[in-house]
Amino acid sequence: MSWTRWNGPSIKRKIREATINTVVKTGDVVLAASKQEVPLDDGFLLRSGVVVLKHDNVPVAIISFGGGPGTGHPQIPYARRWHENQANFQHGRKWKYLKDPFSRLASSSMTRILEAELRRIL
Repeated sequence: MSWTRWNGPSIKRKIREATINTVVKTGDVVLAASKQEVPLDDGFLLRSGVVVLKHDNVPVAIISFGGGPGTGHPQIPYARRWHENQANFQHGRKWKYLKDPFSRLASSSMTRILEAELRRIL
């Protein structure tokens, strides 16, 4: 059997869209888990969590708490302190609230989501 038509550009576009969707969905999974661990303070830190996709359709997402440039939220000065310093947090909340969920979930979620996205388009 031989090929009758080459759909390279179309396949390349679909795969790029699938990888971008995968990165955003993986970021959402990590963000949701992080919101379960972030210290509650007055809720500002919890509500500042966001997933931002890098410009130019590059499949890179940034998961951020604490605002600052490019996030659409004002900067929360204690966000880094609560992430990096151990403290007595209420309701089972903890430090390393972004690092731990990322380490625990990102790789397996990305693999699972990418497989589903590629099955959907191919």
